[in-house]
Order: sequence, then C-alpha cells, then structure tokens
Amino acid sequence: MANWKQTFLVSAALAAVAFSVWCATPIQAQTAEVKVGLIAPMSGPWARQGELMLKGAQLAIEDINQAGGIDALAGAKMKLLVFDAGDTVEKAKNAAQRMVAQEPDLVGATGAWLSSFTLGVTEVTERADLPVLTLSYSDQITARGFKYVFQTSLTGGLQANNAMPAVVKLAETATGKKPQTVGIIQDNTAASVALSGGSETSAITALAP
Repeated sequence: MANWKQTFLVSAALAAVAFSVWCATPIQAQTAEVKVGLIAPMSGPWARQGELMLKGAQLAIEDINQAGGIDALAGAKMKLLVFDAGDTVEKAKNAAQRMVAQEPDLVGATGAWLSSFTLGVTEVTERADLPVLTLSYSDQITARGFKYVFQTSLTGGLQANNAMPAVVKLAETATGKKPQTVGIIQDNTAASVALSGGSETSAITALAP
C-alpha cells in the first residue's frame, strides 16, 4: 500500500477513534474496553477497499493500545468490531441493524466506503443514536438533518465545483481551444450523482466566454 494511502487511512481511523472516545458516556469511560465499529464491504466487488479501511483502523487502534490505551479513560483499550456491508445497499443496512442490535455498547462507528451504502447504514445508526464518522462524500449524507453523522470529506458538489474549471483548463491547454460542451460518463450511485449534480453549475461557469 502506498505511503500516502496508509497515512490517509490511519488518519481517518484515528479521527474515528478520537470521535468515538469523545462520545463515550461516563459509564463507558469506567470500562476497560472501548468498542468501535467498522462497517465496510468485506466481500463482493469492493472488498479490496474494505480491506484497506480495516488495515488502517487496525494500525490506529494497535498504536493506541500499545501506547497505553486512552489516557482520558484511565488507559482503556480499544476494540474494533468489523461488520461486512456486502455488495448492496440492502445488505449494508442489514449489517448496520445487526451491529446496533448485537453491540449496544458501541461508542461509535466508521464506514461504509460507498456513499450509497453510507446513506443506508446511517438511517439505521441515526435511529440508534450511534455516532458515525464517514469518508463518503455524497451531499445527502449530511443534508438530511441527522445529528449523529459526521463527514470528513468534501461533499461531491464541492469536489465538482472545484474540479470542473481545472478539467476545462486542461482540455484548453491540450487542444488550444476552449471546449464548448462537457460530457460526463458515470454510474448512478450516490457519490457519482453528487459529483455530476454539483458539476452542472461549475461546468456552465467554466465554459462561459
């Protein structure tokens, strides 16, 4: 795994761990173990991405535990519980339901890689008052008024607005002419829809004379 990817994953895992500790109740703070959940695709076509998330989380938690645990919680150790989001939104929601039912003492969770999965998962975790920190970037994740969902990435709309002028400029540099139209080829998952939806205004602005 490339160094920048490892750094990114570890940083994300540490953020999730820190957030989970911040959300711990006084009762949880007195325990010797702090449980956090990772819900990600561990099987199916996106299993590689889930594996990378798992490795990053394991590295972060191992580092904390080997350093003596969580100082603010009297040295409590971290424990990671992994839940397979599978390869469909329905499977991801089912995994989230199992997670909140089987592990009521979780202090927080992170996941679920695909924005479509994250949208489904957080419907479940929000009802359970379980904090979730995610790297997914569909605008809808934090546009629903949920109190327990936290997004670390730029939303798709912001990414598109920042990227489109640069794409148009690259095309102009390569051809010597400013493009008059822009075509976007994508799937219909939540993240892609967020990107193309956000790019409409920025594309018009970028193409304007």
